[in-house]
Amino acid sequence: MKTILRSIFRSKFLPVFILAFGFFISFIISSTDPKPNKGIEIPKPTAVFYENPERKDITLKVNTNGEVRSVTEINVIPQVSGRIIQVADEFIDGGNIKKGQPLIWIDDRDYKLASISAESRVAQAKKLLEREIAESDLAKKDWEELGEGEASPLTLRIPQLEEARALLNAAKADLEKAKLNLERTIISLPFDGLIKKKKAGIGQYVNAGSVLGSAFSTEKVLIPLPLTDTELSYLGLPLGYESKGYFDGPKVIFRSFISREYIEWNGRITRTSGSIDSQTRLVYAYAEVMNPYDEKPPLAIGTYVDAEIEGNFISGGFIIPNAAIKNGNEIYLIDGDNKLKIKKIEVIGTENEDVIIFGDINETDMVVVSTLNTGYEGMELTPMRLEKKEAL
Repeated sequence: MKTILRSIFRSKFLPVFILAFGFFISFIISSTDPKPNKGIEIPKPTAVFYENPERKDITLKVNTNGEVRSVTEINVIPQVSGRIIQVADEFIDGGNIKKGQPLIWIDDRDYKLASISAESRVAQAKKLLEREIAESDLAKKDWEELGEGEASPLTLRIPQLEEARALLNAAKADLEKAKLNLERTIISLPFDGLIKKKKAGIGQYVNAGSVLGSAFSTEKVLIPLPLTDTELSYLGLPLGYESKGYFDGPKVIFRSFISREYIEWNGRITRTSGSIDSQTRLVYAYAEVMNPYDEKPPLAIGTYVDAEIEGNFISGGFIIPNAAIKNGNEIYLIDGDNKLKIKKIEVIGTENEDVIIFGDINETDMVVVSTLNTGYEGMELTPMRLEKKEAL
């Protein structure tokens, strides 16, 4: 035996022998180790939060904002020339002016004289017309007594009669123009308004068409309100909408923080723009507020306001959290076997952080409000009810 081992160790096959012996030992060890039990791993159900949808009749609200603008703003411009001899005390920056109230007086003496001269010319034209009528009647009578055949218009003095009538009409027109210019020496506003800027005063000579100041109407104000196409649909208004009357348009509540408190004013949507802004993709609805300066405090021009617009009335809609909407028009439900079921729905509006939908659901359904990136039909779930926090 010793001789065999000695010959093996001295043999050139010693490395091969050692390698084979190692494989043999490894095989013996692996064959005698206990084998682990291989089983099928069952995935655990995914835990999700759910809420029950709330069925509710609701009036949609659209929230936006805008800046108060004047509906009517004009320059105070005289229609006659002359020297200003008097101005109203209210003709100052910020002055409150009533409709038709005298604002500026221009020296009217030249215009009074022109009116008197025009009256004189009317009297002369009337006298001339009366004389021509008498002479025409006399010529007609003479021809009937002495003439033969048909008399010419010139014989009957018809051209002279028409000329006299034309002269009288021209004289009357001059008189009306003189009276009108005399009235225009007193300047007033065609609306209740405020003086925005005063540019002229007593003693200044002004020409017809020169700017004496500027004013804007306080009878109503305009607030342009930007809306998305979806928000416009919530209001049920088309592009190019125009209300038949002020009270026909949707109601709007305006709010602004003034003197450390929120103030509210009420208005109405009266029209919408007829196109979509190519830059912002927004549509503008135009709201009006009547007599804004009668309020305390007034809704002043330039005020930046938040707006809440009353939209469509929805009957039998369901309210669910915004987080429950999947892929824009789907929700995940948990069925009686705690498996995921996908339902198509229609989003018809929003209320605060919730969404109003229509769909084939009911108030007992469990709507998934958790995020599921890989949700699929039949997915096993562990439902956990999400309790709503009561508003403080």
